[in-house]
Amino acid sequence: MFTEILQTIIIPFGLRVLLALLVLFIGRWLAGHTQRWVTSSLQKTGLTASFVTLIKTLAYYGILIVTGIVMLAILGVPTATLATVVGIVVVVLAISLQQSLGNLAATIIFLLFKPFEVEDVIETGGMLGVVQEMQMFNTVIIAPDGKTHILPNGKIQGSGLTNFSKTDRLRLNLSFDISYSSDIDQAKAIIMNLLDADERVLPEPAARVFVQQLADSSVQLVAWPFVRIRDYLTFQTYFVEQVKKAFDQAGIVIPFPQQDVHLFTHN
Repeated sequence: MFTEILQTIIIPFGLRVLLALLVLFIGRWLAGHTQRWVTSSLQKTGLTASFVTLIKTLAYYGILIVTGIVMLAILGVPTATLATVVGIVVVVLAISLQQSLGNLAATIIFLLFKPFEVEDVIETGGMLGVVQEMQMFNTVIIAPDGKTHILPNGKIQGSGLTNFSKTDRLRLNLSFDISYSSDIDQAKAIIMNLLDADERVLPEPAARVFVQQLADSSVQLVAWPFVRIRDYLTFQTYFVEQVKKAFDQAGIVIPFPQQDVHLFTHN
């Protein structure tokens, strides 16, 4: 009786346990080896550190999960039951992580088509800043005021973006109001001379200065200089101050809004 139990139950089960332990050993070795291979491979692609860490972690635990399923199958757990449990878990995760999966899909699209990269200056959702890092689900953007914004990649894809770094040059739209009594040609020459003297202004495309509008109490002049991305956020403040000082020295008047009021006396 004992011999029969030993041959029909104990020995076959023991062999399955040994085989399951062997699968566990191989699975752990494969998971560790794959993690190191993924790490070394992804570091050559220019992906951020957090992205590399997440992918290698998913690869490591994904192999361990598959190893666990194979071990349960070897130990005698019905394959149909395992498939059902795995299917239920996948469906639950897909429903609960629906938004995250949308962000992940957007990340994959960004990696494939590269609408922006790290250190690019972009504007999305009305916010302007420098891309510091693209993570698995989010993008980290540093605004000019130093604030750090973490935006879901799905939101960036949905709202669209403007990449200021693709051509490495941007046109500024600078407007200056002068009084009707001031000399327009003199004011235009002052602005153009300041643009020509500033090394940050690109020679091509050439800068332009022109009259854009005849307002109620002023003539509006507009300057269109092209500058590099690195100078975009600082040039405007500096240049406006220089124009104000040059206008003051030349006697060019920057008027205040004004209205003429006429009083009539009725007898």
